[in-house]
Amino acid sequence: MSNSDQQYRLPVKAASHVLALLGDQLIGDEKLAIFELVKNSYDADANSVLVSLNLTRPGEGSIVIHDDGHGMGRNGIEQGWLFIGHSAKRGARAARSPKYGRLPLGEKGVGRLAAFKLGRRLQLITRAAGELEYEVELDLDELINQGPLVQDLSATISARQHGKIFNEGSTGTRIEIGALNREHWSRGDVRRMQRLITSLASPFATPDNFHVELQIPGREQELSDTLSLSQFLENAPWRFQFELTENGRYSWVYEFRPPNWKDLKIRYLTSDGASLLLVPEDSSEYRSPGERDRVTLESSDLAGIGPIRGVIYGYFRRSEILRASGAQQQLTMWLDDQTGARIYRDGVRVFTYGERNDDWLGLNVRRINRPAGKFGTNSIVAGIEIGSEKSRGLTEKTNREGFNENQIFRNFRRATLSVFDHFERLHSEDRVKLVSALKGSDPEAPPIRLTTALENVKRAVAKDTFLSESLGSDIKVIENEFEKMRDVMVAAGSSGLNLALVVHEVERAVEGVAKAIDSKALETAATQLNHLKALLKEIGPLLRKEPARQLMISKAIRAALGFYEARFSGHNVAWSAPVLSGDDPDFKVKAPSNLLVSALANAINNALFWCRARRDNDPDHPAAVALRTAWNAATESGLVAVLDTGPGFSISQDQATQAFISTRPGGMGLGLYFAEQTMEICGGAIEITSASEIADELDLNEVYDGAAVVFRFGRTK
Repeated sequence: MSNSDQQYRLPVKAASHVLALLGDQLIGDEKLAIFELVKNSYDADANSVLVSLNLTRPGEGSIVIHDDGHGMGRNGIEQGWLFIGHSAKRGARAARSPKYGRLPLGEKGVGRLAAFKLGRRLQLITRAAGELEYEVELDLDELINQGPLVQDLSATISARQHGKIFNEGSTGTRIEIGALNREHWSRGDVRRMQRLITSLASPFATPDNFHVELQIPGREQELSDTLSLSQFLENAPWRFQFELTENGRYSWVYEFRPPNWKDLKIRYLTSDGASLLLVPEDSSEYRSPGERDRVTLESSDLAGIGPIRGVIYGYFRRSEILRASGAQQQLTMWLDDQTGARIYRDGVRVFTYGERNDDWLGLNVRRINRPAGKFGTNSIVAGIEIGSEKSRGLTEKTNREGFNENQIFRNFRRATLSVFDHFERLHSEDRVKLVSALKGSDPEAPPIRLTTALENVKRAVAKDTFLSESLGSDIKVIENEFEKMRDVMVAAGSSGLNLALVVHEVERAVEGVAKAIDSKALETAATQLNHLKALLKEIGPLLRKEPARQLMISKAIRAALGFYEARFSGHNVAWSAPVLSGDDPDFKVKAPSNLLVSALANAINNALFWCRARRDNDPDHPAAVALRTAWNAATESGLVAVLDTGPGFSISQDQATQAFISTRPGGMGLGLYFAEQTMEICGGAIEITSASEIADELDLNEVYDGAAVVFRFGRTK
C-alpha cells in the first residue's frame, strides 16, 4: 500500500423506518400477520390461542392474541423480542420446546413485526414461570421519531409482581394491537376471519391439541348461522386419507358417502403399503438424469421431506347435491372461502398454500385440459401434513409465502399431486354414478353406445312396414353422417395423441444422443442417432390422414414397436413379436394404417408402463410385453393381442373404452377409446381382458399374467 492509499472501516446502518417496512411490506396481508403471531404462540408451547377482534367502537378497535404458552422474562424480551432479526430458533439453535417438544416454526426473527401490518400501536404483556409480569408498549410512529437509526430507538418496560393479566403461577403472552390500519370490518370480513382461524390448525389431531379460537365481542350474531368445520366436512361426498412413509410405502382409505337419495351406495376401499404411481413430469427443466421415466415413488424422493400424510375432502358443486345438505347457502360460502390444498407443518398451517387463487399443485390447469373426473381447487378441501424434524429441506421464503422452490419442494409437489391423481382415478366411477342419478338414469347400467342405439332403432323400425318406408331413409342418412363424423373425430383425436407420442419419443431420443456424446460413447451415440432417424421416418405417415387400404399386420406392428425400442432396452423390459420372425401368422387387414399404428402404439405404451409399475412393487416379478397374432383361415379372421406382466385391468371393458376414464397416472383416458373407434372403422372390435383369458387361444407362456388388449379383425375384402 502506497503512502496515498488508505483503508477505512465504516459502520453498517439501518434506518429506523426499516421497522415499518418489515412490518407492513414483508408480510403479505392481514391473514399472514395474524398467522405469524399465532406461530409464535405455537413455538411458546401454547395449548390454546384466543384471537379477539374488538370492533364495536369505531376508531378504537383492537386485535388481541392471547396464549397460555411459556411467556417471556426480562431477558427474553431484551435479547429476543426487542432484538430484531435475532432468533434463538434458527439453525443449530433450533432446540425443541421444553413442554411439548415442538420444533420451532418461526426462525427469521422478524415475525413479531407482523403486528405492525395490523395496526400502529402495540402492547405486550407476558409472564414466564418464576418471573414478574412484564409490559411493553410500542407506538410505531413515536418509535421511528426517536431517531434516524435503529440503534437510536428504545422501549420502556414495566414489571410487576401482581399481574394485570397473568397472576403468579400462570404463564403466557398477550399482544394487543390498536390504531388498526383497517377501521371498518364488514360482515364478510368477520366471517372470512373466522374461516381463517379455523384453518390455522391441522385437520389432524396434534399430540398436544394446539387450538386457535376466534371471538368477536358484540358481533357474535354475524357468526351464529355459519356451519362448523365438522358440519362442512361431513357434507363432502368423497373422503380420501393417505400416508406416505419415509421408505416410500403408500397406504390409503377411500370413502364415497353420497347423499341419501336415488339409491346411491356408499363405497369404501383401502390399501396398506402399496407403491405410489407417479404422475409424469410436465417439464424437464429441473429434472435429474433418468428422473423423467420414473414410475413409482422411492424413498430417495422423500429425502429432506420425510413422511407425508393427508386428507382430501371432495365436493360436487351441483345445486342438487349442495341442497341435500340442508344448508346450501352456507355450504357454498364455505366452499368459496375454504377450498384448496393446504400444507401443515407440525400441525400448523404453512401459508399461502390453499388460499384462494393459489393452485400450487396445478389442479385447475389439469381440469381445463382434461375436464372429466378432475377436481379444481374450488371443489376440494385438503390438509397435507409434514413434520419439521424430517422436512428441513423445505425452507420457507422470507416473506412467509410458501417454500423456496428447490428440487426437494418439486419432489414434494410431485408426490402430493400423484396422490391427488390417484384419488381422482378412484372417484371417477362414483362420479359417473352420481351424474347418472342426477339425470334420472340407472347409475349401475352400462353406457349405451350410439352404434348400439342406432341398431336398436333399425331393428324396431324394420318390424313395422309403415315406419320402415317413412323413416328408413332418414335412419340411413343419420347412420352415414355419424360414420363420417366418427371418422373425422377419430382421425383428429388420434393425430393429437400421435403428436404427443412423437414429441415425447423424439425428446427421449435426442436426450439419449446428447448423453452419449457428453460421455464420449460414440458407438452408443451412433446407435441412438439411427434410432432417431428411424423414429423421424415414421412421423409423417402417423400424422397424415390416410384412407383404409390393405396392409400386412406385421407392418403395423413393426411401426408401432419402432417408437419404443429404446425404452424397452432402457427400462430392461423384455419384448417379443413372433409375427416379425415368422413364428406367428401374418395376415392382411383393411385399415387406415396411421390409425391402426396409433391404436397399437397406445396399447404398447400402456403395457410398458404397467409391467414396470408391477415390477417396482414386486422386484422379483419379470417385466415383459408381447404382441401375439392368430389367424383362422376358415373364418378369415385374425387378431393381434398386446399382452403384459402388469397388474391387469381393474375396471370393466365399458369403463376402459369410455372417454376420459383412466387408471394410469396423468392418463387422458382416450387411448383405448380411440382404439375402439378405430376398430369399428376397420370392421373389427377391441376386447379388454386378461392374459389368462386368452392364453389357450394363443398358447401363451405363463409369465404373461397381466392385461390383454385384443384387436379382432373380421373377413378382409
